[in-house]
Amino acid sequence: MTVSLSKTIVEPKWSTQDIQGTVAIVHARTMLTAMKHVAKLGGDKAVDEFQTELRNFRVESLKKVGVKTPIELVKALAEFEANLFGSKIEIWGDETKAFMAYNQCAMWNAMKKIGQFTEQQEEEMGSKFAHCMQMLAKEFGFKGETKFEGEACVLSFSK
Repeated sequence: MTVSLSKTIVEPKWSTQDIQGTVAIVHARTMLTAMKHVAKLGGDKAVDEFQTELRNFRVESLKKVGVKTPIELVKALAEFEANLFGSKIEIWGDETKAFMAYNQCAMWNAMKKIGQFTEQQEEEMGSKFAHCMQMLAKEFGFKGETKFEGEACVLSFSK
């Protein structure tokens, strides 16, 4: 056993990519574990309440940064995911309608890395994500739509 009698300050040395990959895996594992246990202990009603509470927290933080238009919403969502998880996202649009295309969704990739999902489970997760985005849009007075095509996902928000 090695014993160190002097203190050493540990400096951060991870690259941004290493940090983002680790954060995505940790967040994905936390969410998957939480969802599994919430569903097991409380059923569908508990899952809905849990998702609503998470969404409300997200809406609150988006409103704090001043989101008022569809283009501001996609910009804030994309910046969050790109910076925190390393997702590759393109956005476009204007004050009345805006789009967000995932070229690479780091959270989805992390979930697939740690979970063995059936096609049915993947479809269900996609459906729940689409519903969540629709409800998030509604909180801003927008209409939200999610389209999946294979691994590609495009969100649209309109007034």
